[in-house]
Amino acid sequence: MNNTFPGFAHPATSLSAYIFSIDTFVISLKTGEVLHHVPEDPQAFEQWLTHHRIRDVKQELPKHITDALFRK
Repeated sequence: MNNTFPGFAHPATSLSAYIFSIDTFVISLKTGEVLHHVPEDPQAFEQWLTHHRIRDVKQELPKHITDALFRK
């Protein structure tokens, strides 16, 4: 899989972590910069992040916090 994703300006090697909510990915870069990205295909973008082992912050939060923050 490519180190870059179509429509996203940063290579996977520059990413540190992300969290996804509604339609937006909040991504932290290794430089400490935080950016927001709304891809055309969120599922494909998340698969790309997962493939490159970019840390999903939501997976690290305790369940009671994610339940409160990301109600379905």
